[in-house]
Amino acid sequence: MNNPTKRGILVMACCMGAGLSQASVAADATGTTVANAIIDWSNLQLSVTGINDTVPTIAYSNQYTSLSSYASSPGLNESNSKTVNNWTEGAGTNADAGTTSANTVASTMSFSGMANSSENGSASSSGSRTLNFSLDGPGLLTVTVPYTISLTGSTSGCYYYCYDYDHASVSGSANFYSYGDNGNSDSYSSTSFSLYSSPWDPSPPESQSGTLVFGVFANGAGNGSLGLSFDLSTGAASMVPETKTYAMLLAGLGLMGAVIRRRRMMGTQA
Repeated sequence: MNNPTKRGILVMACCMGAGLSQASVAADATGTTVANAIIDWSNLQLSVTGINDTVPTIAYSNQYTSLSSYASSPGLNESNSKTVNNWTEGAGTNADAGTTSANTVASTMSFSGMANSSENGSASSSGSRTLNFSLDGPGLLTVTVPYTISLTGSTSGCYYYCYDYDHASVSGSANFYSYGDNGNSDSYSSTSFSLYSSPWDPSPPESQSGTLVFGVFANGAGNGSLGLSFDLSTGAASMVPETKTYAMLLAGLGLMGAVIRRRRMMGTQA
C-alpha cells in the first residue's frame, strides 16, 4: 500500500473516531429523576346547579379505574397494570427493575403515582378514572379537585448533546350531549398542568400545586362522561449527536470513497 493511501485511511479513521467519541460522551450523559403526581381524591367535588331554582337530578354509572406502571434498567424490566370497575375499591400497581421503579395507588382518599429512574434506566406510571352520568334537565356540572405534581433530579450534561422525556402531568375533562325539542347541544371542557425537563430548560419548577376545575353546561336532559388522569415518565437521556459529529462522520465516509476510487484507478492503469 503506497503512502498516499495510508495517509488517507489514517485521516478517515481519525475523523470517524472523533465523531464516535463525541457520540459516546453524549451517551454517557445520564441522571436520576423522580416524578410524582397526587390527585387529592378525598376533596373531589362534583356539584350541580340548576336554572330558575330548579336543580336537575344527576345519576352516575360505569365508574372505571385504570392503572399502569413500568420500570426498565439494563438487563431488567417489569410492567404491571390493573383495572377496577369502580372508584371505591383500593388498587395499585408496582414495577421494580433494580434501582428503577414506578408505582400507582388508587383509593377513596387518594389517586397518585410515582416514577423513579436511575442511570441508564427509565420508568413511567399512569392512571385514569372515568364515569358516565346523566342529567334530567338543564343545569351546570362543575368538577374540582386539588392536585400536586413534582419533578426532581439531575439532568446535567444534557443541554446540547442529548434529550430526555421527563415529565409529570395531571388532567381532567368532561363532555355532555343533550337532545330534545327538535334540537340538540353539546358541551366540552378540559384542563391540564404539566412539568417538563428538557435540554433547553434543564431546571423546571420542582413542584406545583393547584386545583383542577372543569365542567359542562346542559341545555336539557342528556348524557355525558368525565375523567381525571395523571401521567409520569422519567428516563435516561438519549443521544442526539452535535452537528460537527455528523460532519466528521461524513468527512470520514468521503475519504473512504476517495481511497477506494484511487485504488480502482491505479489498478486500471496497471
